[in-house]
Amino acid sequence: MRLFPAAAILLTASALHASIIPLLHLDGATVKAFEDYIAAFEKSDFAPFASAGKLWIDSQSKAAFDSGRTVLEPRRNDDLANGSIHHFTGSIRVPGGTLEALQRVMQDYPNYPRYFPPDVVTGSGQHMPDSTPADEHYHTSLLLAEQTLWIKVGFRTRYDTHYFRYDANRWASRSASTSVQELTDPANPDASGTYPEGEDHGFLWRTNTYWFARVRGGGVDLEANSITLSRPSPVGTGWWGTKRTKDAVDKMLRDVKTAMLQKR
Repeated sequence: MRLFPAAAILLTASALHASIIPLLHLDGATVKAFEDYIAAFEKSDFAPFASAGKLWIDSQSKAAFDSGRTVLEPRRNDDLANGSIHHFTGSIRVPGGTLEALQRVMQDYPNYPRYFPPDVVTGSGQHMPDSTPADEHYHTSLLLAEQTLWIKVGFRTRYDTHYFRYDANRWASRSASTSVQELTDPANPDASGTYPEGEDHGFLWRTNTYWFARVRGGGVDLEANSITLSRPSPVGTGWWGTKRTKDAVDKMLRDVKTAMLQKR
């Protein structure tokens, strides 16, 4: 059987391990570029929702959205400052959904493996003493597993997470990674050690996730934003980082919608 070159490469690579990829150092300039991007996003998207309930989907065609399908858009997917940033926005309509059901799903960390299989292996969250009804503060931990190109990888991650309730009809969350540690043995995550932070393969260095939700017409308009920082994309593979983030946002939206409707 004759194989096209790309197919032959992938079949050969399928037997390889992450150890074939050189380790990278995450430098301060890369982190600064990511933080600058986050600050700009929060000013352009988070602040308008907090003040007036404006969502990204309001400027898009709503035919697919109103029918209940996910609507996705790449916001930025390219290299910067010795790293690579990937940002996708997505929206989905949840007829019959409520903000109370959404919040119950999001704060039910032990059940994340059930809500988000197979990406989340374990989850936990600590409700912080500075929480208020308008700003519930959590420190959260997730054990993540994913397939990156031909390589299985895993991460122990920690986040600073806030859930904001602006009024009876608007809710948002901001979850920013405070620690991302790549597993040395992703096939055995419970017993695996980790690489030193910022001295790993660079598959995932930082990740911020934002959710916006508003009540409308007997349901909830739901938006997710995933913004990740990773190593620079090897020549010819930049498409994968884009696809990886797009697929993650699409799946998160569908998974949350399913869980919300179960929580009614």
